Amino acid sequence: MGVEKPFGWRRRIGLISPTVIEMISYDFYRMAPPGVGMCGITSNIEFWDKDNFSRALDGILEASLYLSSRNVDFIVHCGMPLVTTRGKGFEDELVKKISEKTGLPATTSIRSAIRALAHLGIKRVALASPYPQELHRSAKAFLEASGFEVVAEKTLDVPFKKLQDVLPEQICAFVRTLDLKSADGVYIPCNQWAGCDAAPLIELDTGLPVVTGGHADFWEAFRNVGVRDRIDGHGRLMGSLADMPR
Repeated sequence: MGVEKPFGWRRRIGLISPTVIEMISYDFYRMAPPGVGMCGITSNIEFWDKDNFSRALDGILEASLYLSSRNVDFIVHCGMPLVTTRGKGFEDELVKKISEKTGLPATTSIRSAIRALAHLGIKRVALASPYPQELHRSAKAFLEASGFEVVAEKTLDVPFKKLQDVLPEQICAFVRTLDLKSADGVYIPCNQWAGCDAAPLIELDTGLPVVTGGHADFWEAFRNVGVRDRIDGHGRLMGSLADMPR
């Protein structure tokens, strides 16, 4: 009988979720290679509103420090609207604070997405979000401030606690309602709905590369900790990981 290895023996990814760790754990463990584990903590956000966002942001450094005590190798802060509503530059400021507090590399979802879009050569973006209009507009403005051209955009405006109920096929059908003629690719933010399952369907349907919130965060974390396994069946971004320089 071989010697058993401990959980996350290869790499441990720390994750700060704005709300329940639900869809993101389901997505993570379908893609994470053997030996790569997730250690997550939640900010317990209840609604789409700035008071909830502020409360969650107030606790991020404490949550990051706690994750570092659990011997994670990288910290992912999820919850794109918490950052985009603060404006361009806040993502770098937040990551710097987390890294200074913990001594660990880190990312936040919009930063992961910006890097993933650039990696796939997407400059003209079709944005399909589940957010209320105000938050959707902040995502669009943030992308534009980051050098992307948003050529098509629409929100499904999903109630906060109904995100997990939206089917991948519904997200795919929603993306079809956008005018994609001039788009290089599609960006689907939010780790709390089935964007990861929808991405391969949309790529097959449209021929365009798709970046989702979950995929971008996993890709950014894995490449930063040296995980370069081939991850097939989950869209072009995750499939590209094995081809990146080691």
